[in-house]
Amino acid sequence: MAQRKKGTKVAGKRKATARRKKTTARSGASMKKVASKKVTSRKKAASKKATSRKKAAGKKAAASKKAASKKAAAAPPKIRPYRLPKDVRPLDVDVTLTVDPAKTERFEGRVAHHLTLDRRRRDLWIHSADLRVARAVVRYPGGSFKGRIEAHPEREALRIVLPQSIPAGEATLEMGFRGKLRRDLRGLYAATSGSRRYAFTQLEAADARRFFPCFDEPAMKARFKLAVTTAKAHTVLSNQPVQKVEPLAGGQKTVHFERTPKLSTYLLALGVGELEASAATHCGDTEIRVWHVPGKSDLTAFALETARETLARLERYFDLPYPYAKLDLVAVPDFEAGAMENAGAVFFRETLLLVDPETATLQEKKRVAEVVCHELAHMWYGDLVTMAWWDDLWLNEAFATWMAFHVVDAWRPEWKMWNDFQHYRSAALGMDALENTHPIYNTVRTAQEATENFDLITYEKGASVVRMIERYLGAETFRAGVRAYIREHQESNTVAADLWSALSKVSKQDVESIVRPWIEQSGFPLLRLRRGTRAGETVLRYDQSRFRLGDRTGDQPATDQRWPIPWVGRIGTGGRRTRAERRLLTASRGTIPLGSKAPKTIYGNADEGGFFRPLHDEAEIAALSANLGALTPVERMGLVGHQWAATRAGRAGLDTFLDLAMACGGERDPDVLVSLRGPLASAVRSARVALGEESAKKLRGHIAGVFGPELRSLGFDRAAKEDDEVRLRRAALLALVGLVSEDDDASEQAATRCRAYLDDRASLDPNLADTVVALGARRGDAALFDRFLAEADAAKTPQEQRRFLMAVADFRQPKEMERSLALLLDERVGTQDVAILLTRLLGNEAARERTWEFMKARWTALKKRMPPMLVTRPIDALPALRTAAHRRDVARFFRQNPVATGARAVKQALEEFDLLLAFDERARPALRRWLSR
Repeated sequence: MAQRKKGTKVAGKRKATARRKKTTARSGASMKKVASKKVTSRKKAASKKATSRKKAAGKKAAASKKAASKKAAAAPPKIRPYRLPKDVRPLDVDVTLTVDPAKTERFEGRVAHHLTLDRRRRDLWIHSADLRVARAVVRYPGGSFKGRIEAHPEREALRIVLPQSIPAGEATLEMGFRGKLRRDLRGLYAATSGSRRYAFTQLEAADARRFFPCFDEPAMKARFKLAVTTAKAHTVLSNQPVQKVEPLAGGQKTVHFERTPKLSTYLLALGVGELEASAATHCGDTEIRVWHVPGKSDLTAFALETARETLARLERYFDLPYPYAKLDLVAVPDFEAGAMENAGAVFFRETLLLVDPETATLQEKKRVAEVVCHELAHMWYGDLVTMAWWDDLWLNEAFATWMAFHVVDAWRPEWKMWNDFQHYRSAALGMDALENTHPIYNTVRTAQEATENFDLITYEKGASVVRMIERYLGAETFRAGVRAYIREHQESNTVAADLWSALSKVSKQDVESIVRPWIEQSGFPLLRLRRGTRAGETVLRYDQSRFRLGDRTGDQPATDQRWPIPWVGRIGTGGRRTRAERRLLTASRGTIPLGSKAPKTIYGNADEGGFFRPLHDEAEIAALSANLGALTPVERMGLVGHQWAATRAGRAGLDTFLDLAMACGGERDPDVLVSLRGPLASAVRSARVALGEESAKKLRGHIAGVFGPELRSLGFDRAAKEDDEVRLRRAALLALVGLVSEDDDASEQAATRCRAYLDDRASLDPNLADTVVALGARRGDAALFDRFLAEADAAKTPQEQRRFLMAVADFRQPKEMERSLALLLDERVGTQDVAILLTRLLGNEAARERTWEFMKARWTALKKRMPPMLVTRPIDALPALRTAAHRRDVARFFRQNPVATGARAVKQALEEFDLLLAFDERARPALRRWLSR
C-alpha cells in the first residue's frame, strides 16, 4: 500500500514534467512562425533563440525530475498509524544501560539492533517515547551510514533517514539514548521502600519504547542481551541468569546477562536496587527464588510452595518443560498491575506474593496462589507462544485466567476455586450486559486501546468461554489440542484461528464455528426457559436473544445476534437428586424433551458452566427457592446473580428477588452469602433514593433479621477445631449484617474487636479482619485515624499495610474524610494505591459527594498519580453518585478532561448512571409492596 501510493505520486510528477516540456515546445514553434511572417531576416536568430529555450526547458525539466525523485525517496512511506513496517525485523538486540536509582533519576544507554531487511530501504522506523536519542548509525556488509533522526511523537516512533538505500539482508542499527526514571509505573520507573530507591520495568502493553528505542510490537520477537552498570551494592535482576559481573572503579559494576530466547519486547524485565533472595526451591531442574526488599524473608515460603506445586502441574498439562533458564518471583514495592509475566523474572505487587499464612485471610492466600499460577501459565501461553497483535490479547489472558483456577483447584480442592471464579465471572456478565461493552476479540489500533482491553471481558469472559469449550469438547481432547498448539507455535506468534485449528484436528469437530460467535460478538445470550407439555411429555421451551441491562419485557431491541450454546441443565427429580441434560442449542428457539415425569425443579445453567443468563419464570424461581439444596453452591450463586440481573433489566420484580434472597437465611456456603452482599446493598440504596431513609432502614432491618441470628450463634470467636468454611461463613454474615444492614449490635461489637485487634493480632480470626477494621473506621474518630496510619507504617505484612491504609477511606467524620482525601496527593500513599484509595472513598456513602468535588478540583494532580491501567477504577465508581445532576456533571467533566485509556470507561459509567436512575424509579412500587407485607 505505501509503495503504491509513493509510486503514484512520483508518476504524477513525471507526467506534469512531460506536459511542461510539450507546452514549451509548442510555445517555441509558435514564436518561430510569428517571427517568420514579420521579419524574414531574423529567422536564423529566432530559431537559435528557440533552440536555446528548448535546451533551458529540458535542463529545467531534468532538474525538476531529479528533485522530484530525491524528494520521493526521502518522503516517509505511508504506513499503518502506530504500526511499524513488516519488512524490517529484529533478530538480536544488545542493550547496555547505566542506572543508579539511589543517586539519580537519570539513565542512559546504547542499543544495537541486528536486523533483517526483506527489501532495500532508505529509512528505518523504530518505536521510542519520552527518550532522548542522540545518534543513529546503520552498519551493513557494504559500509555504514549515520542516519538523520526524525521524531514522530504522535506515533511514538522515530524515522531514521539514510543518505542512500541499504540492500535487503542483514544490518545493524546502533543508537544512544537517555531517559528519566518515570513516576507513572511504566517503562523504566522509580519505586521506593522506606529510604531505599529502586528502578523497575513494566512494559506491557507498549511501554518498552519508554525504556529504550525498540521494535515494540509483540510479533517482532528477538533475542535480547542486557548489560547493566550500577552501584556495587545493588542487585540487578533480568530475564536470564547472570553471565558475569565486571567490577569497575568508584564502587560500580557491570552485570552482564545471558542472551534470552526469542521474546517480545513487552516481556523484558529489569530490577535494580537493594534486594534480598529467599533460599531456592526446585521444580525438577528449575530453580525458583523469591526476591524482595530487605526485611521480608519470612514472608516467602507460601509463594515458593505455590510456585513449585503449580509449575509441576503446568509442565504436566502442557507436556513441555518450563521453557526458561530460571524462575525469579520479584515482589515490587510499587507496581501498576497485580503481576507481570516477564519471562523468567515475574514481577508482583507485594500483597500478591509476600504473605504470612498465620495472619493472612484464606481469601488472601487463595488470591496469591491464583495470581502466581496465572503468571506461570503465561510462560507457555503468552511468552513461549505469543499473540501476533493486541486484538488477540485474550489468547494470553483468558487462557491464563482459566488455567490458574483449573490448576489451583486440582492442587487445593478444599479451596473451591471455581466458586471464586463465579464472583469474577459475575462481574464480567455485568459489564458485558452494557451497550458500551466490546467483543473478546477487539480491533486494536493504538497503545491506548490495547491498555483499555485489560478488563473483565478479556480476562473473565474470555476465561468463561475457554471453560465452556473445554467442557464441551472434554478435558482430555481440549488438553491434546492445547498441547499441539503450543508445540507447533513455540517461540512464534499466533492468531485465534491457529488455536481453533489445533482443537478441530484433535476433536474432529468444527470448533471455530462454535467459538467465533462468542469471541467476535459483543454481549451474551439470555436463555428464556419455560416448561410445557407435548404428547404427554414434559418439554422445556427456550428462546435466546442478547441480554441487555437496558432491556424491558416486550421492549427488546431487534437483533440478529445468536450464539451456539453448549447447554447443560440441572433437572431436579426429588429431594437432592438431580440429573444433567446436555444439548448444543444453535437455533433462536426450540424445545428440549425432558421425559414423561415432570421434574421437581429445572435450573438452566448447571455448574454455571455457560456464559449466558438463564431466565426462569416466577413459578420456577419459587420452586428453586423452596429446594435450594438441590442446587450446588455455585448454582445457588448463579441463581442469585441471574435473578438480580433480570430484576435490574426490568424482566423480573424486585419483590421476587428479595423473596429469593431472604430464602437464603439458612445458607451454609460462604460464597453464596458473599454473592448476596452486592445486590442487597444496591437494593438498600434504591430504597433510600426511591422511598426515603425510613424505608431503607426498614429493609436493612429485614436483612439483619434474616442473617443476624446465625451470626449471633457463631459469635466472633473461632472454635477449637473450626474448619475454613465456618470461618468464612462468619465473615460473610458479618459483612451482610454489619456493612449492609448496619446493625447496631454487630457494628458495636466490631468496633470493640477492632480496638483489641490493633493491640493483639491474635485476638481475631484473620478472616474477619477486613470487615472489623472497616466497621471500626465507620465509628472512628481522629485518634483511631492516627492509629490506622501508624499501623500501616509499621505493618509486618503487605496485607496488614493495605488493610489499615485502605480503611482510612471508611471514616465518616468530616475532618477524617478530608485527611483521607489529602493522602491521595501524599507520597505516603504509593502510586499503585492512589486509584484504589480514591475508588474506596467513592464507595463511602458519607464521603462520596465530597470526594467527587475533590476529584474535579485536583484532577490534574491526581491523574499524574494514577497509571493508565488504573485510572479507570474511580471512573467506574462514579455511578454510585446516583442522581441525574451528577450524571450531567460527570459527562461534562470528562468531555473537558478526556482520559486516553478511559474513553470506554466513561461511556460505561454514564450508561450505568442511566440504568441506576431507571431502576430506582422502577423499584419504587415493588419496594413499597414488599416492605408493607
